[in-house]
Amino acid sequence: MNSTFLRALLIGATVSVATAGAQTTSHAAPPVANSESRSVAAPARTRPQSDSSHSYDAQALRFESRWGAAYIIRGADGPVVGTAGLFRSLDVTQLVASSPQAVTAAREFKTNNFRGSLVGGLGATTVVVGAILTSNSSNNAASPILIVAGSLAVAWGVQHLNMGYSALSRTLWWYNRDLTR
Repeated sequence: MNSTFLRALLIGATVSVATAGAQTTSHAAPPVANSESRSVAAPARTRPQSDSSHSYDAQALRFESRWGAAYIIRGADGPVVGTAGLFRSLDVTQLVASSPQAVTAAREFKTNNFRGSLVGGLGATTVVVGAILTSNSSNNAASPILIVAGSLAVAWGVQHLNMGYSALSRTLWWYNRDLTR
């Protein structure tokens, strides 16, 4: 019975982590069409651009995520200017330093990403230690407690990683909003 419980717990943790990663993939909502957005967008298209290297399309930032890593990309098809995620350090605040609101959101991203990575990693380690103790057929009462506590820590870490990626999205939005068009 212990091995069945352990397998179910590991499968559940894997599905939870995969679901959290899938929530950060690019599932953009379709644009909302209203009369105000059309009137604002129309003049931006008719303005002549003086220098294409400094245009909004070339300078705007976006991110794409793949399996726990967020690639920050400049422009529609531009270069990757940084990678954020587990065990990856990127100074987003320096990247968006020209926008004060973006810097604030970037600091929130950095805090939540660090907390989520640290606690999630410790939780995963705790689950593995509990699983090893359980698989050794020890009658130790600590093994189920380690597995449950580790699973809760992983869930807390995934929650903070998700909050961090939301803050990263807001960071890029603020930065793009403050760009000159």
